[in-house]
Amino acid sequence: METLFILTNSPGELSGWLAPAAAAAAAKAPGLCVSAVTLPCPYASGRELESALRLRGVSSASTFGEAMRRGAARGGNIILQLGGDPMYGWALSRRLRAPWTIYTARPRWRGSVAHYFIPDEGARRRFEKAGVEEARRTVTGDLMLDSVPERGACRPEDFLRSRGLEGEKLICFMAGSRPFEYGQTIGFFSECARALYERYPSWRAIFPLAPTVDEKILREGIESAGFKWRGGGFAEEIEIFGGRSALLVRENHFDAIAASSLAVALPGTNNLQIASLGVPLFVAAPLNRAEEIPLDGIAGAIPADNKAMRALKKKLVFYYNGREKFVSLPNRICGRALVAERRELMTPESAFRCLSELIEEPAKREKIRENYSALSLKRGAAERIVAKILELLRA
Repeated sequence: METLFILTNSPGELSGWLAPAAAAAAAKAPGLCVSAVTLPCPYASGRELESALRLRGVSSASTFGEAMRRGAARGGNIILQLGGDPMYGWALSRRLRAPWTIYTARPRWRGSVAHYFIPDEGARRRFEKAGVEEARRTVTGDLMLDSVPERGACRPEDFLRSRGLEGEKLICFMAGSRPFEYGQTIGFFSECARALYERYPSWRAIFPLAPTVDEKILREGIESAGFKWRGGGFAEEIEIFGGRSALLVRENHFDAIAASSLAVALPGTNNLQIASLGVPLFVAAPLNRAEEIPLDGIAGAIPADNKAMRALKKKLVFYYNGREKFVSLPNRICGRALVAERRELMTPESAFRCLSELIEEPAKREKIRENYSALSLKRGAAERIVAKILELLRA
């Protein structure tokens, strides 16, 4: 049996890249075995392995160390790297003696990569300038878009009906997929929801939760902010204010987002997913506990249990933050402010002031929707990648 090893590193890559690639492989090549390999990464949640096993098309899942120890599977083997340090793809390709392909915008490891999958024309020009021959690269489009239903394909009416929310204006708060994010942000956004209910009683808050969320950390985050949750084995609602609650949504996330009039999220994969659904977005990046934000490279190895080192890391986060013009994906892709974003020391009150402007002025929300026309939202990258993978396997 032919085996496709797909390397992935964190929740965003898992839901935004691995999920559509594995689903496309299942549809286009039912006999192909898809083995997910999770990589060491400072951005990981710790629950990537079990989440990968729940995805359509994934036959098995292992850590990078396990894959290295196990070695090659019988039949043809090929590697597709979707995120993470390229060093891991190179090492596994040497161990398996299998061709290594990678989805990337940068022409690195040119002596080792068998084929590059490139997201856009800007990246294509970069590869041309670097001298990577055309036969070794394929412009696929943005793979992340294949993780989201086409605009109009969601069923927001069904979501509203099933939750008894017909006629209500929804604002969805996305609290993140990693423990350091949702452990803090679930309480922060619950405070925003309380201000929402006090000032705008016709609005309703919902919290779509990532599949990588740990229930214990989630509950502790809710309780530490002074809120109570309701539910059985899983928290289902947060008691917010005046007998009103906020729903915790664990399935049909895109229907929930599509049903919303406004979305609030941390920087991440879901920014582009939300934009592709045409929902106005406000990106909040509180820097209150900057020392807990993961960093790439050597800076990411700074120990967190030393006061001086934590202070150093905090300074580095603020330094890197000052160098970035934008942090939300739609803004970074287009190089201009398509969606509203704030990066600063932030309180729930200061964040809510930004939200109030968008709530009270529908024209500002409509402007964000119009700005999305600057994004290329063409789907099909997953099918193009799988087609090339099969061609390389059978060459």
